[in-house]
Amino acid sequence: MAVEHEGLLKARPERRDYRRVKLVTQVRCAGQDRAEIMVTRDVSLGGVFINADLPIAVDSELTLTFRLFPEEPAITCRAKVIYSRLGMGMGIQFQDLSRAARQSLQKFVDEVS
Repeated sequence: MAVEHEGLLKARPERRDYRRVKLVTQVRCAGQDRAEIMVTRDVSLGGVFINADLPIAVDSELTLTFRLFPEEPAITCRAKVIYSRLGMGMGIQFQDLSRAARQSLQKFVDEVS
């Protein structure tokens, strides 16, 4: 895997464990001395892709807060940046989803797909 810029990596071969579905919603990303509202592209039980012109470096740990539906409680969890590319965004892996959050995500993925 070649390094494009320090902390940012080129794409790897597709290796998905979970089915992804489109989700465009705001997500609060806090960590690495940053706290920003960004926008998601898609989500799965394993993680989320976040659009970002200036993404956070790979292996950074974050706290994410987002909603699947406006009327439902927000999901908050720890997460880790596993893919990061300037001008595109970040692939984020969930680290500690609660049982309720996991159930909500599974329901969302099943309904959307």
